[in-house]
Amino acid sequence: LPPDVVFLVAGQLDPSVNTTAIVREIEPQAQSATRTRRARLTLAETPPAFRLGTAISVTLSTAIAPRIEVPLTALQEADGKTRIWLLDTQSQTVLPRDVTVISRDANSALLNGGVKPGERIVTAGVNSLKPGQKVKIDEDSPR
Repeated sequence: LPPDVVFLVAGQLDPSVNTTAIVREIEPQAQSATRTRRARLTLAETPPAFRLGTAISVTLSTAIAPRIEVPLTALQEADGKTRIWLLDTQSQTVLPRDVTVISRDANSALLNGGVKPGERIVTAGVNSLKPGQKVKIDEDSPR
């Protein structure tokens, strides 16, 4: 989640009693059974009807852009921009697309969108590609 994301908080018995909240903490370890993480929120205001044990509903106030994790080998950095190469499986050619990297670690990068469901990206040899270049597709590679 982005650090400035705002949640809407409403009482379940009386949704007209509401406020907003921001993330204070997200547990670093996911629960093994559900792969979810517990989050703690800080309320902007505490309505008098919100007492200890009050049942509430929490929803995101805005949509969050999807984030995609890709191997570092899929990134090409040139001219101050970062791009990935998309594979057109019909023509077996490649096309570049500029992307925004949110974070990196030793093996992968987290992108703020840039890849749509079903699109395939090139993960090796990206520094020697040219737009429209024909490539050989390794059918054993993950999709």
